[in-house]
Amino acid sequence: MQNFYTSKTKYLLALHSCSESLGIAVKDADNPETIIRSEVFNIGRSLSNKLFSCIEKILPRQFWRQIVRISVAKGPGGFTSTRLTISMARIIAQQIDCSLDSMSSFHLMAPRLYKSLYKNNIFDPFWIKDVLPRRGIVAGKYQLIRVHKESNFHEFNELSSPKLISNEKQLNPSINASNNIEKDIIELIKFCQYCHNSEVQSNWKEILPIYPTSPVDKKK
Repeated sequence: MQNFYTSKTKYLLALHSCSESLGIAVKDADNPETIIRSEVFNIGRSLSNKLFSCIEKILPRQFWRQIVRISVAKGPGGFTSTRLTISMARIIAQQIDCSLDSMSSFHLMAPRLYKSLYKNNIFDPFWIKDVLPRRGIVAGKYQLIRVHKESNFHEFNELSSPKLISNEKQLNPSINASNNIEKDIIELIKFCQYCHNSEVQSNWKEILPIYPTSPVDKKK
């Protein structure tokens, strides 16, 4: 534990709050073999009061200036929780001038869910969908590109980001969305490591939440 938190270590940070649970992960940016430290906090609607302290529990505040990259889940998910975590990620990235990446919550599910496809079809495009009561179907389209064996990072293309779909017939094949924050936060920190190793250019100003349905009902 003591060797992990040092004044010379460069850190990667991942944040995921698209459900009622908050997932946080951190790892050493320059040592891919380092253990990923992660925790899921079941804090429900207390996120606004506990987000700061939860991050500090995983990565003490005195080491925040050593963060070199952050990745955040951008939705779809709870309107308030997703917005709060993205706002926090943007503030940290802006204050310490580090890169900020984002990935949709459906994109993070893809490495878990694609395994339910037939083995001969794992490289074919597929949809992940979520049926919202009285609001329709939200779906995104994904395709496996390759698995990076050295990091076990599953690289997927997001062919269509999550959005409202009017015709369910076009969603073939499709898999139902399923949250597993414990696993998805690990996938997010692996994505963060991949972007760091690949020197992907990113800017915190470009990171915004995905809202497939408006938080305010539109007038007809």
